[in-house]
Amino acid sequence: MKKELGLMSVLFCLTPALIAQNKVKKNVLEDNASFTFTESQLNEDDDVAQSNYALVTSNNDVYLSNVGYLFSPMRFRVRGLDSQYSEVFFNGVQFNDVETGRFSYGLIGGLNDATRNKEGISPFETNNFTFGAVGGSSNINMRASQYAPGSKLVFSACNRSYVARAMYTYSTGLMNNGWAFTGSFGYRWAEEGNIAGTFYNSFSYFLAAQKVFNERHSLSLATWGAPTERGQQGASTEEAYYLANSHYYNPNWGYQNGEKRNARVVNSYEPSAIATWDFDINKDMKLVTSAGFKYSSYGKSALGWGGNAADPRPDYYKKLPSSIFNVWNSVPTADELDQFNRVTDLWMNNESYRQIDWDMLYLANQKANATGKDALYYQEELHNDQLAFNLSSVFNHSLDKNHKYSAGIAFNATKGMHYKTMKDLLGATTYTDIDKFSVRDYGYGSSIIQNDLDNPNRRIGEGDRFGYDYDIHVYKESAWLRYEGKDAGLNYFVSGKIGSTQMFRYGNMRNGRAPLKSKGSSGTAKFLEGAIKAGIRYDFNGNHSISLNASYEDRAPLAYNAFIAPRIKNDFVKDLKTERILGGELSYNFTGSVVNGRITGYYMRFSNQVEMDAFYNDNESRFTYLSMNGIEKEHYGIEAAATVKLTSNLSLTGIATWSEAKYINNPDAVRTYESESESNVDRVYAKGMRLSGTPLSAYSLGLDYNIKGWFFNLTGNYYHRVYLDFSTYRRLESVLTKYSDGTVDANGNLVGVSVPEQEELDGGFMLDASIGKFIRLRDGKSLSINLSLNNILNNTNLRTGGYEQNRDDSYEDGSERVYVFSKNSKYYYAFPFNAFLNVGFRF
Repeated sequence: MKKELGLMSVLFCLTPALIAQNKVKKNVLEDNASFTFTESQLNEDDDVAQSNYALVTSNNDVYLSNVGYLFSPMRFRVRGLDSQYSEVFFNGVQFNDVETGRFSYGLIGGLNDATRNKEGISPFETNNFTFGAVGGSSNINMRASQYAPGSKLVFSACNRSYVARAMYTYSTGLMNNGWAFTGSFGYRWAEEGNIAGTFYNSFSYFLAAQKVFNERHSLSLATWGAPTERGQQGASTEEAYYLANSHYYNPNWGYQNGEKRNARVVNSYEPSAIATWDFDINKDMKLVTSAGFKYSSYGKSALGWGGNAADPRPDYYKKLPSSIFNVWNSVPTADELDQFNRVTDLWMNNESYRQIDWDMLYLANQKANATGKDALYYQEELHNDQLAFNLSSVFNHSLDKNHKYSAGIAFNATKGMHYKTMKDLLGATTYTDIDKFSVRDYGYGSSIIQNDLDNPNRRIGEGDRFGYDYDIHVYKESAWLRYEGKDAGLNYFVSGKIGSTQMFRYGNMRNGRAPLKSKGSSGTAKFLEGAIKAGIRYDFNGNHSISLNASYEDRAPLAYNAFIAPRIKNDFVKDLKTERILGGELSYNFTGSVVNGRITGYYMRFSNQVEMDAFYNDNESRFTYLSMNGIEKEHYGIEAAATVKLTSNLSLTGIATWSEAKYINNPDAVRTYESESESNVDRVYAKGMRLSGTPLSAYSLGLDYNIKGWFFNLTGNYYHRVYLDFSTYRRLESVLTKYSDGTVDANGNLVGVSVPEQEELDGGFMLDASIGKFIRLRDGKSLSINLSLNNILNNTNLRTGGYEQNRDDSYEDGSERVYVFSKNSKYYYAFPFNAFLNVGFRF
């Protein structure tokens, strides 16, 4: 912690050296945002796709201003889009991770008050800070002068990922000498969260200073971070949930000396800083220039094992009762039935049996020590660190009251550092840096088994790097221009963007499976990007309008997906191209004294997409990379929302969305095993598979009532059409061919083989409510109290998603092949009944 605090101080002192971005507003309005708790429901795990509208919301849109919070317990993604298709800016500088495309919510965890001043726009909404992304954009204003002067103290209690939170924020406001200062600090904690074995320990800070030199110039500096340590929850199978008698069984922990210990722990810290120069050239022309810096330290631990050691995961399929005999189509022997009953009894009645046996892992390593052997079990930490610099400059010019244009340039330079370290040898004294899967195939004498050929058979200790070590470098440049006008009820805009992306891998280890192309540079892949969008809106009168928007974009592939097997070698995906995105929407908007809302129909088509899966292949007992190229998808649907003011104090809000998001072709694939140097060309039968982990249909009806400072809300939400993440391995042509004679049709598809269907999860209902009171005290002080209740009916059967395991589980039933691997899929469930109490005091 001393090291982290020192880094915070250094970063803040260095911020003036950065160059600078947005307009200084002279009036700061008091907000009552204590009544929103979106942050408390944000999923911060990088291994689960995140809601792209949790931060990207539009205050002027009934639909977008509600769905990010209302549907967040189900990880809802607007239009089925992953968060890589939305943008998050700070003072006009984009902070998305350019490798994955996503924004890390952990970057601002616990900084609710510091990030309240934000502008959200929909995909075709005009603005003054960006061209705009297909998933929408948001800009968080971190200028010190924009925070309400005074102090604010917040205390929260809940039964979610953390159980307690405290925040303190102080701002001077803009003083007579032209200076403004703001600071915010927070802490979130749980010895154990609402899921057994999880914990939470997070500190957050925000410091900002601004100098307004005169009416034309101001300079602002800000730095922030949220060092966090948290234990993770793991998904499991329905069999394990049934035996544990809970849908919240967590296989990631176990007892060690009577204390709970989690094997999967995330440590993250992303100290960031921005500098912004606001230049009001005149009343019609404004220039905003910003520079941003981020150093991300992210590590996630996991159990590892070598040699002939048994899999230590408690819910590994061979440890479950169903593995004792084929429960789907065979009759057990007396011995099998006896063993089945014994294991079932242990699972159901002995908690320690269904958790990680840490004491056994230490004992196994002690026995290995006695014979001079390597560690059989260990805890490794996978690091994805990153150093990023961003620069942005935006010019806005109002030609007259009806016509204006905006132009901007942006630059990003990112170095992603990916490596693995030995976190804990679990009582062992030695470990050799070789690949355990290659040893099985080639023996100890082969150079192929070496993870680092330049240091063969290297003995490593705790804290040492091993396994893999490589960097990904990405450089992005772009420029955009937008023109807006209105005339006689007709509003229109047209905008264009051009840019480029360069990326390369630099290996720091010479791998034995790819000795000639693992160390050093991969060479640079270059992509030219461009986009155009246009829209018109016709206002029939002050209350009704119809709008039509369309866009086309060529987008560089993400560096995360661009390499076939990045831990091993430098090879790019074959025939790597820019992704093409074609989209459009038609909306009817209505606004009145009683009713306001909109209805929208949209369509998007994605071509030339690239996706990469990395997983342990249970069938073949080796780690596998599967890279798909040339993916095509369609997203389309209808969004509708309306608020009806029933009385001066009571309003009714209805929201509905029906969407489709699916693969429309069978993409080519390249399969690479970590224990081999060669790759195999294949095909994935993905056509018709839906995007997973989000409800494709969701409906909400809510009542809001307020009177004399009291706020009441009751909302019912229904979720439908949630699909399980399908296994690409199970739909590989080479896997399916085992059940056919190899005959293909004119389109190259296998004849006589049914592709396994994707599992659709059951829909479900969730009832939420909140009650709050805002109290104005003397001398400008105020007190706000809010209690938020989620899943009041305690629906514990509502699945938020999950995934198929990468095993080919099927059997022959006469002439028919029956797929039973849906029984072995792993699921996530929505939190049971939970509450969040928030008390804020402003003084």
